[in-house]
Amino acid sequence: MFLKKLFAAVALVAALPFAFVSGFAPAHAAETSEGSYARVMQEEVYLYSQPQEESGLFILPRTYFVKITGEAGDYFRAEYLTGTNAAPVRGYCRIDEVEPVEYVPETPYLLYDTEVTFTAGSADLPDGFFTEYTVSAAFYGTFYYGSSVYYYVNMNGEFGYVPASACPPLDYPENTEHMQAETPETPQESGGNANVVNIILICALSVAALGAVYFLFRPAKPSSRPAPFDDYEQPD
Repeated sequence: MFLKKLFAAVALVAALPFAFVSGFAPAHAAETSEGSYARVMQEEVYLYSQPQEESGLFILPRTYFVKITGEAGDYFRAEYLTGTNAAPVRGYCRIDEVEPVEYVPETPYLLYDTEVTFTAGSADLPDGFFTEYTVSAAFYGTFYYGSSVYYYVNMNGEFGYVPASACPPLDYPENTEHMQAETPETPQESGGNANVVNIILICALSVAALGAVYFLFRPAKPSSRPAPFDDYEQPD
């Protein structure tokens, strides 16, 4: 009988850790995804060729994203336009200038082409000479050189800078995907309420388990009836 009581008590005590674990487990496990992204929400956020302020390649388009592949001091290792038809660029961006996100954006990068018009100058040339021609180039970002503005582009497989004055004004939409992907606050509040309920349930289970252990091992009450006398102890 004692062994049965002991086994039941051990089973109750062993069940308590599982109750604590299940009570404090998060309602939804954090989802992992391939790659990590950060959005560009500030003005003049550069992609650098090296983790140094002096190595800026171009200013990333605001509201779009970079793919994060690691860290180097105060910088993220970043990729831009990877996995697209455009030539990717790898570099660095400052950690304090981009905002990491917990989802994979459907449209992380800006795919935008601009027209670059080249002229041969104002020299008088006879007919048949081309003095102006226009080509298409993939736009990556802007770059300031002194007081002039340039565009970092890829043209015929080559990266380089062209004067902004040689291109039409930029006309591309902002990426509003991050606004639609924000996590609402309601699930967080409901999760907090669920944790409170779990704590109350755990406390109730603990009290019940301790009570069960007590009842299993409580001392037996003495009988209220007096024990009968033996024959030789009975009075005359």
